[in-house]
Amino acid sequence: MAEDLTRADFSREVLRGRHFVDARLVGADFSEAELSGVVFERCELSGAELTSAVFDSCAFLGCTFEGTRLFGSTLRGCKLTGSTFVRAQLRPLVVDGGDWSYVSLRGADLRGVGLVGLRLTEADLSDADLSGCDMSGADLSRTRLRGVKLRRADLRGAVLDGCDVEGVDWREVRIDLAQAVLLARARGAVVDG
Repeated sequence: MAEDLTRADFSREVLRGRHFVDARLVGADFSEAELSGVVFERCELSGAELTSAVFDSCAFLGCTFEGTRLFGSTLRGCKLTGSTFVRAQLRPLVVDGGDWSYVSLRGADLRGVGLVGLRLTEADLSDADLSGCDMSGADLSRTRLRGVKLRRADLRGAVLDGCDVEGVDWREVRIDLAQAVLLARARGAVVDG
């Protein structure tokens, strides 16, 4: 049976190694909490307050974040596989590595957030605003980028294999030579050399 922790107050608590499965954490307060090794599986975190919380090596597997506030939070080495963010407040946010494969961030506002080396394999970033993001070294393999805003983003060293780059505005985006060749080929150019 799913645990109902609606509006539970974990603010300023220190949680280590706890495991939440199918928990209803709607409106729960984790503000300024410190979580380490905590796992959330298929949890509903809609409307939750995660402001200024620190998540160290935590996992959010198949969770829903609708209207959730992560303002000023830190995610270090966290796994967010298969989670969905809808109208969540995601900035400012500190991200230090991790695996966000299969995550849905459609229309998310991530302007200026550092996503260096982050694994975003097969993530859905459609219509997201990633302007000014540092995504150098990130793995964006087969990531959906349709309608994404990338102005002034840094993608040098990022893996773009299998990405749908149609309709992406590449103006002022920093890329490396190998990526330039990949993008030219994706647009039908024949690259000699």
